[in-house]
Amino acid sequence: MTTKIFVADKVAEFVQKSLNKLGEVLYRPTTKAQELPELIQDYNILVVRSTRVTEDTIKSATDLKMIIRAGAGTDNIDIPKATEHGVFVCNCPGTNSSAVAELVIGHMICADRLIHQTTETLKKGTWCKTKFQGSMGLRGRNLGIVSLGYIGKLVAKAAQGLGMVVYAYDPRKTQEIMDPWKITKMETLTELVEISDVVTVHTVLTEKTKHMFNEEIFKRFKNGAIFINAARGGIVDHTCLPKIVKEKGLKISLDVYEDEPSTTSEEFPQTELAKSITTLTPHIGASTKQASEAVGEMTVEIVQTFLNEKLPPMVNIKNRELLK
Repeated sequence: MTTKIFVADKVAEFVQKSLNKLGEVLYRPTTKAQELPELIQDYNILVVRSTRVTEDTIKSATDLKMIIRAGAGTDNIDIPKATEHGVFVCNCPGTNSSAVAELVIGHMICADRLIHQTTETLKKGTWCKTKFQGSMGLRGRNLGIVSLGYIGKLVAKAAQGLGMVVYAYDPRKTQEIMDPWKITKMETLTELVEISDVVTVHTVLTEKTKHMFNEEIFKRFKNGAIFINAARGGIVDHTCLPKIVKEKGLKISLDVYEDEPSTTSEEFPQTELAKSITTLTPHIGASTKQASEAVGEMTVEIVQTFLNEKLPPMVNIKNRELLK
Protein backbone atom coordinates (compact mmCIF):
# COMPACT_ATOMS: atom_id res chain seq x y z
CA MET A 1 0.00 0.00 0.00
CA THR A 2 1.41 3.42 -1.00
CA THR A 3 2.15 5.83 1.83
CA LYS A 4 0.46 9.20 1.37
CA ILE A 5 2.43 12.24 2.53
CA PHE A 6 0.98 15.75 2.90
CA VAL A 7 3.47 18.65 2.99
CA ALA A 8 1.71 21.75 4.29
CA ASP A 9 4.64 24.21 4.28
CA LYS A 10 7.51 25.16 2.03
CA VAL A 11 10.45 22.73 1.99
CA ALA A 12 13.58 22.52 -0.15
CA GLU A 13 13.15 21.12 -3.66
CA PHE A 14 15.34 18.10 -2.94
CA VAL A 15 13.02 17.20 -0.04
CA GLN A 16 10.06 17.12 -2.40
CA LYS A 17 11.94 14.87 -4.82
CA SER A 18 13.14 12.55 -2.05
CA LEU A 19 9.66 12.21 -0.54
CA ASN A 20 8.20 11.47 -3.98
CA LYS A 21 10.39 8.35 -4.05
CA LEU A 22 8.95 7.22 -0.73
CA GLY A 23 5.25 7.68 -1.37
CA GLU A 24 2.46 9.69 -2.92
CA VAL A 25 3.08 13.34 -2.03
CA LEU A 26 0.77 16.35 -2.04
CA TYR A 27 2.89 19.48 -1.80
CA ARG A 28 0.67 22.40 -0.77
CA PRO A 29 2.87 25.03 0.92
CA THR A 30 0.10 27.64 1.17
CA THR A 31 -2.13 25.48 3.36
CA LYS A 32 -3.86 27.26 6.23
CA ALA A 33 -4.55 25.59 9.55
CA GLN A 34 -8.31 25.78 9.12
CA GLU A 35 -8.06 23.95 5.78
CA LEU A 36 -6.13 20.96 7.11
CA PRO A 37 -9.01 18.98 8.69
CA GLU A 38 -10.66 18.53 5.30
CA LEU A 39 -7.46 18.05 3.28
CA ILE A 40 -5.61 15.59 5.54
CA GLN A 41 -8.27 12.88 5.84
CA ASP A 42 -6.63 10.24 3.61
CA TYR A 43 -2.98 10.95 4.43
CA ASN A 44 -0.59 8.93 6.58
CA ILE A 45 2.21 11.45 7.19
CA LEU A 46 1.91 15.21 7.66
CA VAL A 47 4.92 17.53 7.34
CA VAL A 48 4.63 21.09 8.69
CA ARG A 49 6.85 24.01 9.56
CA SER A 50 4.70 26.89 10.86
CA THR A 51 1.19 25.60 10.02
CA ARG A 52 -0.77 24.79 13.15
CA VAL A 53 -1.95 21.21 13.65
CA THR A 54 -5.07 21.47 15.78
CA GLU A 55 -7.28 18.98 17.56
CA ASP A 56 -9.76 19.18 14.67
CA THR A 57 -7.05 18.21 12.19
CA ILE A 58 -5.91 15.23 14.22
CA LYS A 59 -9.47 14.00 14.82
CA SER A 60 -10.26 14.30 11.10
CA ALA A 61 -7.13 12.46 9.96
CA THR A 62 -8.28 8.90 10.55
CA ASP A 63 -5.33 7.41 8.61
CA LEU A 64 -2.67 9.72 10.06
CA LYS A 65 0.30 7.90 11.59
CA MET A 66 2.93 10.61 11.95
CA ILE A 67 3.34 14.40 12.13
CA ILE A 68 6.79 15.77 11.37
CA ARG A 69 7.69 19.28 12.45
CA ALA A 70 10.37 20.36 9.97
CA GLY A 71 12.19 22.32 12.65
CA ALA A 72 12.84 22.15 16.37
CA GLY A 73 9.87 23.60 18.28
CA THR A 74 6.58 21.70 18.34
CA ASP A 75 4.25 24.22 20.01
CA ASN A 76 2.24 24.54 16.77
CA ILE A 77 1.14 20.91 17.16
CA ASP A 78 -1.50 19.66 19.62
CA ILE A 79 0.77 16.95 21.03
CA PRO A 80 -1.62 15.69 23.77
CA LYS A 81 -4.34 15.10 21.17
CA ALA A 82 -1.86 13.43 18.79
CA THR A 83 -0.74 11.12 21.59
CA GLU A 84 -4.34 10.32 22.48
CA HIS A 85 -4.96 9.23 18.88
CA GLY A 86 -1.73 7.23 18.63
CA VAL A 87 -0.09 9.64 16.19
CA PHE A 88 3.69 9.95 16.37
CA VAL A 89 5.13 13.46 16.52
CA CYS A 90 8.72 14.02 15.39
CA ASN A 91 10.89 17.10 15.08
CA CYS A 92 14.35 18.01 13.79
CA PRO A 93 16.30 19.35 16.80
CA GLY A 94 19.67 20.98 16.30
CA THR A 95 19.35 21.33 12.54
CA ASN A 96 18.69 25.07 12.60
CA SER A 97 20.62 26.01 15.74
CA SER A 98 23.44 27.78 13.91
CA ALA A 99 20.98 29.89 11.93
CA VAL A 100 19.17 31.06 15.07
CA ALA A 101 22.44 31.76 16.89
CA GLU A 102 23.69 33.83 13.95
CA LEU A 103 20.54 35.95 14.00
CA VAL A 104 20.83 36.48 17.76
CA ILE A 105 24.38 37.77 17.40
CA GLY A 106 23.20 39.97 14.53
CA HIS A 107 20.40 41.43 16.67
CA MET A 108 22.80 42.02 19.54
CA ILE A 109 25.27 43.99 17.44
CA CYS A 110 22.53 45.88 15.60
CA ALA A 111 20.83 46.82 18.88
CA ASP A 112 24.06 48.00 20.46
CA ARG A 113 25.26 50.01 17.44
CA LEU A 114 21.76 51.01 16.25
CA ILE A 115 22.66 49.91 12.73
CA HIS A 116 19.10 49.96 11.44
CA GLN A 117 18.50 53.47 12.77
CA THR A 118 21.77 54.81 11.35
CA THR A 119 20.95 53.25 7.98
CA GLU A 120 17.53 54.92 7.87
CA THR A 121 19.08 58.27 8.90
CA LEU A 122 21.60 58.14 6.07
CA LYS A 123 18.92 57.14 3.56
CA LYS A 124 17.11 60.34 4.49
CA GLY A 125 20.25 62.34 3.71
CA THR A 126 21.32 63.13 7.27
CA TRP A 127 24.92 62.63 8.50
CA CYS A 128 24.12 62.29 12.20
CA LYS A 129 27.37 60.82 13.49
CA THR A 130 27.33 62.47 16.91
CA LYS A 131 23.91 61.00 17.74
CA PHE A 132 25.11 57.44 17.28
CA GLN A 133 28.45 57.56 19.10
CA GLY A 134 27.18 56.39 22.47
CA SER A 135 26.93 52.64 21.98
CA MET A 136 27.72 50.43 24.96
CA GLY A 137 30.22 48.19 23.14
CA LEU A 138 30.27 44.44 23.74
CA ARG A 139 33.83 43.48 24.69
CA GLY A 140 34.01 42.71 28.41
CA ARG A 141 30.23 42.98 28.81
CA ASN A 142 28.10 40.32 30.49
CA LEU A 143 25.86 38.11 28.37
CA GLY A 144 23.06 36.24 30.14
CA ILE A 145 21.63 33.18 28.40
CA VAL A 146 18.34 31.61 29.44
CA SER A 147 18.48 27.86 28.64
CA LEU A 148 21.78 26.38 27.57
CA GLY A 149 20.77 24.00 24.79
CA TYR A 150 22.04 23.72 21.22
CA ILE A 151 21.39 27.37 20.41
CA GLY A 152 22.44 28.76 23.77
CA LYS A 153 25.84 27.11 23.55
CA LEU A 154 26.45 28.42 20.02
CA VAL A 155 25.50 31.94 21.10
CA ALA A 156 27.85 31.63 24.09
CA LYS A 157 30.76 30.56 21.91
CA ALA A 158 30.20 33.39 19.44
CA ALA A 159 29.85 35.96 22.22
CA GLN A 160 33.04 34.76 23.86
CA GLY A 161 34.74 35.33 20.52
CA LEU A 162 33.68 38.97 20.88
CA GLY A 163 35.25 39.08 24.34
CA MET A 164 32.00 38.85 26.32
CA VAL A 165 31.66 37.15 29.71
CA VAL A 166 28.88 34.56 29.66
CA TYR A 167 26.42 33.59 32.39
CA ALA A 168 23.49 31.19 32.10
CA TYR A 169 20.26 30.35 33.87
CA ASP A 170 19.21 26.76 33.23
CA PRO A 171 17.86 24.71 36.18
CA ARG A 172 18.64 21.48 34.26
CA LYS A 173 22.36 22.21 33.96
CA THR A 174 24.96 22.08 36.74
CA GLN A 175 28.05 24.25 37.02
CA GLU A 176 30.12 21.18 36.13
CA ILE A 177 28.28 20.91 32.80
CA MET A 178 28.87 24.60 32.11
CA ASP A 179 32.56 24.61 33.10
CA PRO A 180 33.92 23.30 29.75
CA TRP A 181 32.06 26.14 28.03
CA LYS A 182 33.52 28.72 30.44
CA ILE A 183 30.05 29.77 31.52
CA THR A 184 28.99 30.74 35.05
CA LYS A 185 25.71 29.29 36.29
CA MET A 186 23.19 31.61 37.91
CA GLU A 187 20.69 30.05 40.31
CA THR A 188 17.74 32.32 39.50
CA LEU A 189 16.48 34.30 36.52
CA THR A 190 16.53 37.45 38.64
CA GLU A 191 20.22 37.00 39.43
CA LEU A 192 20.95 36.52 35.74
CA VAL A 193 19.21 39.66 34.50
CA GLU A 194 20.64 41.80 37.29
CA ILE A 195 24.21 41.00 36.26
CA SER A 196 23.75 40.99 32.47
CA ASP A 197 24.27 43.75 29.93
CA VAL A 198 22.65 41.56 27.28
CA VAL A 199 20.01 38.87 27.89
CA THR A 200 18.98 36.31 25.27
CA VAL A 201 16.31 33.65 25.82
CA HIS A 202 16.29 30.18 24.24
CA THR A 203 13.88 28.16 26.32
CA VAL A 204 10.79 26.32 25.09
CA LEU A 205 7.29 27.71 25.59
CA THR A 206 5.38 25.90 28.33
CA GLU A 207 2.82 26.89 30.93
CA LYS A 208 5.75 27.51 33.27
CA THR A 209 7.73 29.71 30.86
CA LYS A 210 4.76 31.66 29.46
CA HIS A 211 5.37 35.35 30.22
CA MET A 212 8.44 34.52 32.30
CA PHE A 213 9.69 37.87 31.02
CA ASN A 214 7.11 40.27 32.42
CA GLU A 215 7.13 43.75 33.86
CA GLU A 216 8.39 42.51 37.23
CA ILE A 217 11.47 40.77 35.78
CA PHE A 218 12.20 43.55 33.29
CA LYS A 219 12.38 46.01 36.20
CA ARG A 220 15.37 44.02 37.49
CA PHE A 221 17.34 44.58 34.27
CA LYS A 222 20.21 47.05 34.15
CA ASN A 223 19.24 50.38 32.65
CA GLY A 224 20.01 50.37 28.92
CA ALA A 225 20.45 46.59 28.72
CA ILE A 226 19.70 44.64 25.54
CA PHE A 227 17.05 41.89 25.51
CA ILE A 228 16.73 39.42 22.63
CA ASN A 229 13.97 36.86 22.05
CA ALA A 230 14.38 34.46 19.15
CA ALA A 231 12.69 31.53 20.92
CA ARG A 232 8.90 31.82 21.24
CA GLY A 233 6.75 34.92 21.48
CA GLY A 234 4.68 33.75 24.44
CA ILE A 235 7.74 33.73 26.69
CA VAL A 236 7.49 37.54 26.82
CA ASP A 237 4.55 39.65 27.99
CA HIS A 238 4.56 42.10 25.09
CA THR A 239 2.02 44.42 26.73
CA CYS A 240 4.62 45.73 29.19
CA LEU A 241 7.37 46.42 26.65
CA PRO A 242 6.53 50.03 25.64
CA LYS A 243 6.36 51.07 29.29
CA ILE A 244 9.53 49.27 30.34
CA VAL A 245 11.49 50.59 27.35
CA LYS A 246 10.55 54.11 28.34
CA GLU A 247 11.34 53.61 32.03
CA LYS A 248 14.56 51.57 31.76
CA GLY A 249 15.90 52.55 28.35
CA LEU A 250 16.06 48.89 27.34
CA LYS A 251 16.89 47.92 23.79
CA ILE A 252 14.52 45.13 22.78
CA SER A 253 15.19 42.84 19.80
CA LEU A 254 12.49 40.40 18.70
CA ASP A 255 12.24 37.68 16.08
CA VAL A 256 9.12 36.09 17.59
CA TYR A 257 5.79 37.46 18.82
CA GLU A 258 2.59 36.46 20.51
CA ASP A 259 -0.24 35.88 18.02
CA GLU A 260 1.98 35.82 14.96
CA PRO A 261 0.37 35.81 11.51
CA SER A 262 -0.34 32.21 10.51
CA THR A 263 1.05 32.50 6.98
CA THR A 264 4.00 34.21 5.34
CA SER A 265 1.84 36.80 3.57
CA GLU A 266 -0.45 38.17 6.28
CA GLU A 267 -0.17 41.69 7.68
CA PHE A 268 1.70 42.34 10.93
CA PRO A 269 -0.84 44.00 13.23
CA GLN A 270 1.48 44.86 16.11
CA THR A 271 2.71 48.14 14.67
CA GLU A 272 2.26 50.03 17.95
CA LEU A 273 4.48 47.50 19.72
CA ALA A 274 7.03 47.78 16.93
CA LYS A 275 7.49 51.49 17.59
CA SER A 276 9.17 50.75 20.93
CA ILE A 277 11.38 47.90 19.69
CA THR A 278 14.98 48.48 18.60
CA THR A 279 15.26 45.67 16.03
CA LEU A 280 12.59 43.34 14.64
CA THR A 281 12.57 40.38 12.28
CA PRO A 282 9.55 38.27 11.17
CA HIS A 283 10.40 34.91 12.80
CA ILE A 284 13.25 34.12 10.41
CA GLY A 285 15.72 32.75 12.96
CA ALA A 286 15.77 29.31 11.36
CA SER A 287 15.30 30.55 7.81
CA THR A 288 18.60 30.12 6.02
CA LYS A 289 19.39 27.84 3.09
CA GLN A 290 21.83 25.89 5.27
CA ALA A 291 19.19 25.32 7.94
CA SER A 292 16.53 24.42 5.38
CA GLU A 293 18.79 21.78 3.84
CA ALA A 294 19.68 20.29 7.23
CA VAL A 295 16.02 20.19 8.30
CA GLY A 296 15.07 18.67 4.94
CA GLU A 297 17.65 15.91 5.23
CA MET A 298 16.40 14.96 8.71
CA THR A 299 12.76 15.07 7.59
CA VAL A 300 13.45 12.60 4.77
CA GLU A 301 15.48 10.43 7.14
CA ILE A 302 12.58 10.31 9.62
CA VAL A 303 10.16 9.20 6.91
CA GLN A 304 12.59 6.54 5.65
CA THR A 305 13.11 5.21 9.17
CA PHE A 306 9.40 5.02 9.83
CA LEU A 307 8.66 3.24 6.55
CA ASN A 308 11.34 0.70 7.40
CA GLU A 309 9.27 -0.10 10.51
CA LYS A 310 11.84 1.36 12.82
CA LEU A 311 11.25 4.01 15.45
CA PRO A 312 12.64 7.47 14.72
CA PRO A 313 13.13 9.90 17.64
CA MET A 314 9.72 10.97 18.93
CA VAL A 315 8.60 13.79 21.16
CA ASN A 316 5.50 11.99 22.39
CA ILE A 317 5.13 8.21 21.91
CA LYS A 318 7.89 5.73 22.75
CA ASN A 319 5.98 2.47 22.25
CA ARG A 320 7.41 0.52 19.33
CA GLU A 321 4.34 -1.72 19.31
CA LEU A 322 2.28 1.11 17.80
CA LEU A 323 4.27 0.75 14.59
CA LYS A 324 2.52 -2.55 13.90
